[in-house]
Amino acid sequence: MQHHFYPDNWKQRSQACLEQANYRCEHCGIPHGTMRVGKHRHNLFFAHLHAAHINHDPHNPQAELRALCPSCHVRHDRKTERKQVATRRQGDQVISIARLVAHARSAGLHIIQEESGFTWSIDGLSGVASDVLDAIGLALHCLTRERIEVHK
Repeated sequence: MQHHFYPDNWKQRSQACLEQANYRCEHCGIPHGTMRVGKHRHNLFFAHLHAAHINHDPHNPQAELRALCPSCHVRHDRKTERKQVATRRQGDQVISIARLVAHARSAGLHIIQEESGFTWSIDGLSGVASDVLDAIGLALHCLTRERIEVHK
């Protein structure tokens, strides 16, 4: 689970989802904590319910959640991933360059597109990069080196 994608109140929301479902999978009905036998290795495990994002939007603080056992959760994800037009790994998020630049600016990193590439500046440091990601990387690298020099 990539915690940075989830809202601050995720534990409370997921707990409420499981309680509302009476601690049963909303697809197959298996109770939370039921002992199961694995299909391939035939090992024993406890089926712990997940609060699954039905629309695959963990960043949404009001996302629709459903209590699912691990098997039903995987089935749901596979079924809905096939329907997605964009091919991307689960957990990756596509963002625009404009949004990336805006977030960088809110942190003090200014990036401007010019004919020669992208110029960047932060805390008195500046440089030129071939693209936005390179500008962010170079700025972070320079900041890190400056901080190391200051602490020597």
